[in-house]
Amino acid sequence: MNMSKTPLFLLLLLAVLLVSLAVVAVVDRAYHFSPQAVQSQVLHPAKTEPDIVVGNKIGDTAPDFTLETIDGHEISLSDYRGKNVILNFWATWCGPCRFETSTVEAIHEAWADKDVVVLGVNLQDGFDNARNYAKAYNLKFTIPVDVPGEAIRLYGIHGIPTTFFINREGIITAVKIGPFISTDEVEEMMASFK
Repeated sequence: MNMSKTPLFLLLLLAVLLVSLAVVAVVDRAYHFSPQAVQSQVLHPAKTEPDIVVGNKIGDTAPDFTLETIDGHEISLSDYRGKNVILNFWATWCGPCRFETSTVEAIHEAWADKDVVVLGVNLQDGFDNARNYAKAYNLKFTIPVDVPGEAIRLYGIHGIPTTFFINREGIITAVKIGPFISTDEVEEMMASFK
């Protein structure tokens, strides 16, 4: 490669990266101002038993699943009923997922003792890859691995990262598609728990 063209190549690469992040931010903002996202700020009255809808939309009861974690424990989402849950779907090969990893870990560290649980459901990596990644980046939040794709089907995941905010009653209160840029952004969406 010609050394005189290297700075131009790096500038073009940086420009592509910045444009990509801008597109994600615009899509994210458009989503946050959609009627469905605004709905996440509205308190939902308690549902009676026949009115319960299990699904992946805001206001639905979050679908339960059982998966094994990278440290060999079997967990179910229903184990965390009574706590607010941040359910993040991610993979080690996903660039935006890797970008937000430190933010997700920071939220776990800041809120673990305040009845907020972070579950980072790893997709398609397998236990060894997910475990090695968690060890390399000192991740402490709970990481179940969805090798069979059970949870990804239940939640209708089409792109990652995707994050669901689930309140103490098991109701989905907000959904974020795309990476978190900061802990402030996560905490703004956590307001939907109330």
